[in-house]
Amino acid sequence: MNHQCNHSHAHIKAFHGALWIAVIFMVVEVIGGWLANSLALISDALHMFTDVGALLLGLIVSKIAHRPTTPNMSFGYQRAEVLGALVSAVSLWVLSGVLTYEAVHRFFNPEPVEGKLVFIVATVGLLANLGMLKLLHPSQGQSLNTKAAYLHVLGDLLGSVGVILSGLILWFTGWNLIDPIFTVLFTLFILRGSWQVIRESISILMESTPTGIDPTAVKRTLSALPGVQEVHDLHIWTASIHKIALSAHLVSENPTLTLTLAQEILEKTYTIRHITLQVEDPKSFKSRYCYDCQNNL
Repeated sequence: MNHQCNHSHAHIKAFHGALWIAVIFMVVEVIGGWLANSLALISDALHMFTDVGALLLGLIVSKIAHRPTTPNMSFGYQRAEVLGALVSAVSLWVLSGVLTYEAVHRFFNPEPVEGKLVFIVATVGLLANLGMLKLLHPSQGQSLNTKAAYLHVLGDLLGSVGVILSGLILWFTGWNLIDPIFTVLFTLFILRGSWQVIRESISILMESTPTGIDPTAVKRTLSALPGVQEVHDLHIWTASIHKIALSAHLVSENPTLTLTLAQEILEKTYTIRHITLQVEDPKSFKSRYCYDCQNNL
């Protein structure tokens, strides 16, 4: 319990540290982008703004997710992290649309950009992103919400690399089209990374079977247990990113043995620990089944 509390505290502390770095450098990039007239630098600043939003959302959601369960919220608030991740990822798609529109406009109407200033500011931005990644990396695999924030920062880091290259080319060649070209490449990377988070979030919210678990194989495993005659109403879903749940009805002649064996094999083979099983007597099941058949007729 203490280990879990310490981990949660370290997780929130990392979010706070990354948030302050993002806020400070966002202001630096906005000013630098305006002075240099660089769309790529401003796009990086806008992405840093979404980093700020993602980190703030992450802090709020982390606190909500750790609230205790209530009679009305029997599963707790763990899916708040999934909702936060979905909102964060969708915001990246909106940002990408705006940046692509501006980039296309600059393809047809190139504007002069101060390459030297772009290079200097983007280099500082790269260092800021490295600092944020270092803070968030230890906990990025702990929740979908943290993963979304981590992807925001990772995308911004690669964007900073692109802006640095853009600044160098502008500085030494004066080729202004490189600014919108890097902006489009940057948005394509954002779309690719955020789509994974959106897809995983929707899958959890729709209570799909988690990736890596074959429900047919699970049913076959339960059906092979001693005394089990039938398995029906099998449901496997993700309550939160690290909590897989299962419920099923088993028809068995030995309820106690069946429950014990089923629990053990589901935990060991499929790492499913939130399990709800109902064992039915074969005689009562057959009579109920025949009664249902008659009603359907």
